[in-house]
This record gives sequence, C-alpha cells and structure tokens, in this order.
Amino acid sequence: MIFSTAATADAGADASIPVDVLKSQAAESALGEADPAFKMIFNNWAGQGKQEQVKLTIPSRKPVKDFTLTSAYGLRSDPFKGRRASHKGLDMAGPIGTPIYATADGIVGRAQWLGGYGKYIEINHGNGIQTRYGHMSRLNVDANARVKSGDLIGFMGSTGRSTGSHLHYEVRIAGEAVNPIPFMQSNDFLVAQKLNSGVALGGPAE
Repeated sequence: MIFSTAATADAGADASIPVDVLKSQAAESALGEADPAFKMIFNNWAGQGKQEQVKLTIPSRKPVKDFTLTSAYGLRSDPFKGRRASHKGLDMAGPIGTPIYATADGIVGRAQWLGGYGKYIEINHGNGIQTRYGHMSRLNVDANARVKSGDLIGFMGSTGRSTGSHLHYEVRIAGEAVNPIPFMQSNDFLVAQKLNSGVALGGPAE
C-alpha cells in the first residue's frame, strides 16, 4: 500500500483536492473507521513538511504465509518473567526454516544479532514507519538493501530470547510499537487470530 502527496491519480482522486483532505481519506481503515495506528502514520506524515513530495509505504501483508499465532500484541503472560508483561508485537509460530517476507517496500536498517531479538531484521518504510522481525534462524538480506513487499528476507528460528521456533513481528511508527493486526486485515488472518491460542514463546526483553 503506497500513499504519496503527488500520487493522487492512484487513489482515483482529482489532483486539485487538498493534501489534508487526501490524508484524512487515506487514514480511514478498511472497516470504515479511523484506526489509531493509521492516525499516527498520517500525523507523522504531516509533520514532515507539506512542501515536499513524500512517498510512504505501509505494511499490508502477512510476513509468514502459514503460522500459529501464539502471542498477540499487548499484555500477555511472559514465559521468562512468569507474570503479565507488555508484548510489542505478534508471535507467529511455525517450523524452523519457514520463509519470512517483507511486508512492504523499504530499506533494510539493521540485519544482525540484536539482544533478545536474536537474529533480527528491521526495514524502514519511510516517514518513521518500520517493521521488525526477530528470532530468525537465518537472514537473507543485508543492511542497506532495498526490498520490495513479498521479498524473502529470512527464515524462522528460535534465536535470542525465545523458547520455540517463531517469528516476533513488530510495526513501529516514529519509534513506538503499534498493533500489527490492522496492517494484516485479510479474512483468513482475522479468523486465525480468534481461533488460535497457545503458550507464549518469548520475545525481546521490554
């Protein structure tokens, strides 16, 4: 999903419509209501300077095709702390070696071992939008590489602060973690979110 102050034609809009109106329209979620995460995106966009043409790519797919959701975003029972703690992303369990894909176009920031994340990749998507991928068994891209949505970036594992094979996936806006679920709105994922439950498999220390 791509938004640009210049690319009004892609949205089927008249080029004379003010940018503020376009941003307001684009901030409406697929459910027809303004989602807090998308509000943060467009508030951040507005702060970048209205005179510049700003291209923004928004994560809009699942990073793993098939998985079991074992921990959602928010408070959960931490397997290391033995108590409820904040979880900054989603834990998607699957076999070691399961392919992991970029969820939007962007440029790879760090691609390295990073503390509790283990083997870790971050992708910067413009205007403070970033996705993070942790606990990988193997990385398939290097820092500063340019990637497209759907590119293979690595493989699932259990490195770092982890008790089993899974992907820890985050979406961050201006450095702050937000719920990744609004960016993954396919029906099959929403159904899986309701049906799947499991034991937390760890995650980076908060």
